Amino acid sequence: MTTNSEDRARAVCAVDAKLASVPTQLIPALVERLWPVAALEINGGLVDPDLPRPPDLVERISEYRLLKR
Repeated sequence: MTTNSEDRARAVCAVDAKLASVPTQLIPALVERLWPVAALEINGGLVDPDLPRPPDLVERISEYRLLKR
């Protein structure tokens, strides 16, 4: 994944966390955990071969969906 794509996914994830009223001090750890899911969404669900694929991706997708409700 290009640095630009990762940066964009991290930024989107941070905005989503702020909109969900996640406390500011918890946002960096949340972004670190969930940015691969945001990247996947940005890519329309297509897996980028350079994207790190965490073993618990399915759980992270569920967590991100709950965050965005």
